[in-house]
Amino acid sequence: MKQSVLALTLLAFTLVATPFAAEGVKVEKQEWSFQGLRGSYDKDQLLRGYTVFTNVCMACHSAKYVSHRDMMRAGFTEAEVQALAKNLNMNIDQKLLTAQDNQTAVETFGKIPPDLSLMTKARAGLADYTYALLTGYSEDPELIAHTFPKGLPAGAHYNKYFPGHAIAMPNPLTGPDMVTYHDQTPASVEQMAKDVTLFMQWAAEPERIERQHMGLYVILYLVIFTLLAYLTKRVIWKDVKGH
Repeated sequence: MKQSVLALTLLAFTLVATPFAAEGVKVEKQEWSFQGLRGSYDKDQLLRGYTVFTNVCMACHSAKYVSHRDMMRAGFTEAEVQALAKNLNMNIDQKLLTAQDNQTAVETFGKIPPDLSLMTKARAGLADYTYALLTGYSEDPELIAHTFPKGLPAGAHYNKYFPGHAIAMPNPLTGPDMVTYHDQTPASVEQMAKDVTLFMQWAAEPERIERQHMGLYVILYLVIFTLLAYLTKRVIWKDVKGH
């Protein structure tokens, strides 16, 4: 019995706490509000991330599976999302699409920037990798020369967390105070990276918190069911052995 309960506990811990690492690149683990069985999406941080996404990322990228109405699942009221959409001259059911056309994107970057709706789930390392990538740009000539003795490939930028370290995307967070937050949080590069990563994580898994909370109830149910089954087995076999 004790072994069964221990096995279930270890399984629960493994599902929640197992870290991910980006392929070929070591990234540091970050603390996120959505992690753990009691995790949640912090509404203020989500709004800060939305601010970075719509003011910086949407210059080139889209989130074609996300609309303002979807943000009501994270605790925003209809009036709040109406106001946010109005600031972008959108209605709450329109998707977050960049105004940049494909031809301009190809001429500028050599390729069409990927949609970011599911990006945190599409990369090993998940949210940790996204944050690391956004803060991993460097223009240190010695570092670049050490990695690329013949110089960076044409049109590439150095990023210590990107596999191969040569990424086509220019640094989107070039300095602090690129945005103004609603709650007056200082918009450092690290803060903006953390906030927009949270927003992208929510966009990729808006149902995550519901799933985590349901998982807790399922684990508790399995533990109680195992205990009851064990006690029932003892009662039944006690009578059988008595005869």
